[in-house]
Amino acid sequence: MDKNVVKGVLLASFAGICWGSMSVAAQYLMSECGFKVLDLTSLRLFGAGVILVIADMMINGVKNSLGVFRKENFWIVLIYGFGLLASQATFFLSIAASSAATATIIVMTTPVFLIAYMALAQSRRIRPMEMIALLSALVGVVLILTKGDFTVMEFSAAGVVWGLVNAMCGAFCTIEPGPAIRRLSVSPVIGWGMTFSGLAACLYNNPFAMDVHWSWLGVLAYAHIVIFGTITAFWCYLKSMSYVSPSIASMLICFEPLSAVILSVVLLGVTFGFVEAIGACFIFATVVILARSGKQ
Repeated sequence: MDKNVVKGVLLASFAGICWGSMSVAAQYLMSECGFKVLDLTSLRLFGAGVILVIADMMINGVKNSLGVFRKENFWIVLIYGFGLLASQATFFLSIAASSAATATIIVMTTPVFLIAYMALAQSRRIRPMEMIALLSALVGVVLILTKGDFTVMEFSAAGVVWGLVNAMCGAFCTIEPGPAIRRLSVSPVIGWGMTFSGLAACLYNNPFAMDVHWSWLGVLAYAHIVIFGTITAFWCYLKSMSYVSPSIASMLICFEPLSAVILSVVLLGVTFGFVEAIGACFIFATVVILARSGKQ
């Protein structure tokens, strides 16, 4: 098995785990500290962006980080940043029009758009193993989110449309920053992209007017969302594409709901039943399929 493929699969899987763990911390902030969705989105993006930019300047130098502002990079990073903002907004709109489970399942169509794009861009046929892996991931996510009770899925025209738009935004944000990342590196592109989008969100939703109350656990939850749920997750996800294709990396977002459920069991006392265990097996099967087929 190719070591680079394994490295890419592990990076993308870890990104999904970080995103899943973020949902548990976000649930705490919204239920116990009074955060609203827009409050969390704006502070998350802006805080993570600023921290990542400062860290990149300290590690790789100011010159490399400010390379984002060169003409050939600036518009790519700016558009990427607003793509992130659009992705956040459309996901929450899909949840509002349907349900969290339905929105998350529709997001799993992101790899379909990426597989189609890669097939067209590379003038090749879609590989059977890609579709098998995608189907395995989708089945696993559905079983974990519904627990076998499909009445929790609420399909509405608006929810489906916003979910599909979100999937397209996710595919766009996977492909679009590629040229700038190759010229600079992952860190400045993500850092400045999040800073731009977070600043725009903060201008719309004044962080000083937020009606929230902080606690020590709230501070730790916010730090986890910024450091692991945002900086680490996005860095690992985009870095994984140095080793595997965007379509493979995007399929491994299936680890997001799995890690969220496992952490909810450990931290919040939620039960984990037989159906969810079967769903977890399908998700792990996805990883095996992708690791074995990634070299091709």
